[in-house]
Parts: sequence; C-alpha cells; structure tokens
Amino acid sequence: MWPDLPTHSWDCHIHSFNPETHPFKPARTYTPPPASLASFVQQSPVSRVMLVQATVEDGYAGLVDNLAQFRKEYSNLTIRGTIVKQSKWDELDAKTFDTLHELGVRSIRVHGFYGGSGGDPTAICETLRSLAVSYPVQTHGWTVSAQLPLKTWAALSKPLLQDPELSHLRLIADHNGCSTPADIGGPDLESFLELLRSKRVRVKISALYRRSPKDIQAMRWIIQRFAEVASDALLWGSDWPHCDTTAGGDALPPLRGPHEVAGELRLLRDWLTDDQWRKMLSDNPQKTFA
Repeated sequence: MWPDLPTHSWDCHIHSFNPETHPFKPARTYTPPPASLASFVQQSPVSRVMLVQATVEDGYAGLVDNLAQFRKEYSNLTIRGTIVKQSKWDELDAKTFDTLHELGVRSIRVHGFYGGSGGDPTAICETLRSLAVSYPVQTHGWTVSAQLPLKTWAALSKPLLQDPELSHLRLIADHNGCSTPADIGGPDLESFLELLRSKRVRVKISALYRRSPKDIQAMRWIIQRFAEVASDALLWGSDWPHCDTTAGGDALPPLRGPHEVAGELRLLRDWLTDDQWRKMLSDNPQKTFA
C-alpha cells in the first residue's frame, strides 16, 4: 500500500486529541473527534513525527502530555512538537521554554485562520518580529510555522527578504502555503516561490485534498514547481487525523484514512525525483527539527 519510504522518514504535521483529559476551548470554530497517538502509530509507517498543537486545544498541556507519553511508550521512534502562540504566550518564561525544548518542542505556530489575523500582513509581520527576538527562537533556534493565505505570504515577501529584524527567522508555510490550482500563473504564487528560492521559507507538502478537493492531481504543477525551485525547502505532513473543520464535524468520520494517505504519497513519489523525495521525507525535516 505504501510507497518505498527513505530511512527515518518524517510526518511533519499531525494532531492528537483527548478531550476527556484535555478539553477543547469553550469558544472554537470546530470540534474534532478523539484521536490518540497510539492510533496514529498503528496507521503510519514513519519513524519520526511532528505533533502540532491545534488551535481548538485549550493551552499546551495536551501537547506536553502527548510528547512525554510518546517518548515513554515508543522509545524507538522520534517525536517533536509545535506549540501554538496563544493568549498567554507572554507569560511563558525561559525555564518553561527550556523544559518544552527538552520534551521535543521545536516550533511555534501562528494560525491565520479560525479567528486569526492571517489576512492582515502588517499584524502578522509584527507577530513575526516579536517571535524573532523571543527566547525560544534566539536560544533554541525554534522555527515559526504559519498557516496563512497565499496572498498574505505574497505580501510578506518584501519584509521577509529585506527586514534585518527578520533575517534569522526560520519560517515554515503550512499546507502548501495555501496555494491552489487557481493560483497557477498568478503573482501571489510567484512571490511565494521567490520566498522558497531565497531559502527563507520552508513549505509543508500537506493537505492536498483541502487545496484541490475535486482533483488532487491538479496540484501536481505546484508541488513540482516547489521542488524545482527549492528542494531543500520541502517537508511532508499527513495532516492526520484529517478532521472536518466545519460545524458538526465531530459527528462525522475522518475525511481520510491510511489508504488515502498512502495514495497521496504514491502520487508525490511519481511527481518528485529520487533526490527530492528523500529530501522531503528525511533530510530536510531532520535538519529542521533535530
């Protein structure tokens, strides 16, 4: 079912939910069903994983517990974590960040959807400037992972390339930079490609089914262009457990299962060269999240 994967392949974008132990935010845009790390391990062939705190989670306690549990129960596997920049972010001190780093946290997530400020490039730029001088970025070299509209990435191109305050910030664009087949040939996608070419931004090849629901094959040109422009920028994430983020999504089955994920990976294997494939699944994430 699965294509041949490089040794020590990574899945750079998954979530885990245990609402009985760690309830969701009272005010949230969607409610995902429970999803345990044990279920993920049973379904996935990878040996290294990035666990991403979701915006619906009420704080990072669930992330911490999952990282600790995973390291205890799956000592032969590797786990890293991404923490969301939420309302109480400024209350975290150096000792807390050191502890989070020891547990495996390597990235800070900025979410521009679900009530975020992703449509306001000025606000996002100020957030990035504050993170650039933050303790975890300065001391531990954490990356900043952002889910932003493609138009926002395009608007950020100039400051990211020219602002010295942002020059050392390592950025990751979630979910293909939110590019879709409709963006092919447009100026926003070209600006995003320039960011990849400059080596300032990495991109997660993930959630293709969200970017092109009717035909994943329509994403082929975009993914191949990413790889041609900057093969060292590619990361892959399954987006497990593939939640339905619409109202009532908690009452629906997952959007995708192992067969669909394996099928998506087989497509990517066909679209990429051997070198690009190895970099995306093994070399690049190891350099980024080690």
